[in-house]
Amino acid sequence: MASAALHDTANFLRWRLVPVRKLGKVKNQLVGRAAPPRRATSFDPDRLAQLHAVGCCPALPVDQGLVAQIQDMYMPRAEKVVPTTRGHPFTNVMPPEDYHADNPVFRLAFSDDILNAAEAYFDGKFSFASIQVIRSFPTEGKLRESQKWHRDYGDSQSLHFILYLNDVLDDDGGPFAYIDREKSKKVNRSPVIRRLTDDEIAAETGDDHYERFYGKAGEAILTDPAVCYHFGSRCKTPRTAVFVTFNTHVPYTEMMQPLGSHRKRAAEQARKVRPDLPGEYIDSILQV
Repeated sequence: MASAALHDTANFLRWRLVPVRKLGKVKNQLVGRAAPPRRATSFDPDRLAQLHAVGCCPALPVDQGLVAQIQDMYMPRAEKVVPTTRGHPFTNVMPPEDYHADNPVFRLAFSDDILNAAEAYFDGKFSFASIQVIRSFPTEGKLRESQKWHRDYGDSQSLHFILYLNDVLDDDGGPFAYIDREKSKKVNRSPVIRRLTDDEIAAETGDDHYERFYGKAGEAILTDPAVCYHFGSRCKTPRTAVFVTFNTHVPYTEMMQPLGSHRKRAAEQARKVRPDLPGEYIDSILQV
């Protein structure tokens, strides 16, 4: 019993206390994890300025042929997801076996448009956090954790690339919702990672206005979930989306699963997708 109690306490400290999360960054800095070698890149300066100022900007258009390949592979899987009555209101339908050079999501994650966005936003000092295809499903009752307002604490600076695989044109579709960077600063800080209701965040920011990303299948955005309060997966009809996430090269937390346990395989396959990139660059951004 005592051992179980200690384990539960350790988990709480690790996952719910901000200072404990930040200690992970200190550890990574102390071990001297190197940033990837710089390479010549280009990214729209207006989009970058918007990302820094607002915390969100439109992503570059994704080739519709590639989107169709992703839909053909993942929508049938997504439609087989069985909603749960507790826990996360979503499921990742991209297993580690999909980390290979022929997979359309894997190829997209290593495309210049996405890597260049990460290069620009992190000034070259970045690494992968996850590559996922997320199926969000309708829920009933009280809001679950990720459905409440929160910031992500994988790092002090993060970047989501979010690509819708089905149309999300109204609130029933569960659009990604966020408050911009400056307004998010009004939310009271706490040593405990916060999860807020709509009424609570409206009281702290001064109003109940927030932004929503509506879009058709194939449309995408870039956003920093570490600086913008946001919520997700509040849908009345299922939503399926690609999420590619980056942190700095010295993040608070370890790479998310299943990528974390399969990063070496991912690095081998990424070399096939991008033979033009130095191997040390690929190893660095995958923390191999």
